[in-house]
Amino acid sequence: MTSQEAQTFGITKTLKATGLIVLLLLVVFMFEQTRGDFANGILFFTQAISNIHFLVILIILFGLTFLFGAKAGKEIIIQKKNIVFISVKYVILIILIIVIYAAIVGVIMDKTSSPDNFQRLVTTYFLTPLARTGFLVIVPMLLIWLWATNQMKLADKKKKK
Repeated sequence: MTSQEAQTFGITKTLKATGLIVLLLLVVFMFEQTRGDFANGILFFTQAISNIHFLVILIILFGLTFLFGAKAGKEIIIQKKNIVFISVKYVILIILIIVIYAAIVGVIMDKTSSPDNFQRLVTTYFLTPLARTGFLVIVPMLLIWLWATNQMKLADKKKKK
């Protein structure tokens, strides 16, 4: 398999897996939101997913998945690197970049921000979301990345036979 084919295969597998998990999470959130009052739940759900920051986070997620999926395909199929290490590396990078984006937005929108309260800003907008959201998101993302990288490894083995 050529380097270009490996990158394309990596992109395909990681984007499909990420799209599936995002779709599944959106369906779960929609059902959770519409539990009591369906009509109002749909309105609140639609408002939440049409938020500009949510859309930017999805763009970041799929953009990084595209870039890192290509790199992962090349590293696993061509360079024969460990799939667990590759998966953990890219999942942590994706989560960190998304939390950094959210932290920047939070600091900019904070009306009480000043250089004097830097520690509060870092704790409120970076460390707390990283601990809460990062630990909730890392398991599903790691699972889909492990699945996708395993598919890359299996594709490499099939090509050799």
